[in-house]
Amino acid sequence: MRTKRLIPGLALPLAFAGAAVAVAVPPSGGTAVTLDAKPTTVVYSNPTTLSGRVTGGGNTNGVKVNLEQDTSRPYGDGYTPAGVTATTASNGKYSFTLKPPVNTQYRVDAKASPPVTSTPRLVLVRMRVGIRLSDSTPTRGRLVRFSGSVTPAHDGLRALIQKRSSTGRFVTVARKTLRDAGDARSAYSRRIRIYRDGVYRVKVAGDSDHINGFSRLRTINVHG
Repeated sequence: MRTKRLIPGLALPLAFAGAAVAVAVPPSGGTAVTLDAKPTTVVYSNPTTLSGRVTGGGNTNGVKVNLEQDTSRPYGDGYTPAGVTATTASNGKYSFTLKPPVNTQYRVDAKASPPVTSTPRLVLVRMRVGIRLSDSTPTRGRLVRFSGSVTPAHDGLRALIQKRSSTGRFVTVARKTLRDAGDARSAYSRRIRIYRDGVYRVKVAGDSDHINGFSRLRTINVHG
């Protein structure tokens, strides 16, 4: 199996406990810096905003804040500079807007007096999954082609074509291995014979650097 990644080597994001707390608590009267992320889960190529505030101590205006990142589990032992900095406003607030390519834990280092570091914030990234139908109103028993692309490229993973059941649960009705579609994406295509109306989606299960990706919902109305 060949899987392309923009950033190498993460273990499966099975446990993220401990990454949700985003406030560094200072000693009484000391300086602190907070960190929040909105949203904390994004679809690949969508942005998140990391923001916070430097408080306490002396002047919190114009403090340089450096963003650091860790893309390997267990998170917390491999931070590297994210390559972006901000300067606090007069109220001590700062923010960054960026598009994480893989699951990433962030923290900030504020060059206050004394310097302070935030506790971490984890941002999870879903694969982006597209879906196209050759016919959304087929005659009964006709073959309908489901196709689309997945970004970033994850050749060899499986696209699960799912139909919503009467209980609202999505059930897999077909599978297709993702194929090479260039450096930036993978693709799938599978024909299914359709007999009844239904609501469909495509799921790609998460791997070492992304969480589960889901396409939008598509409705098929059968006639004849």
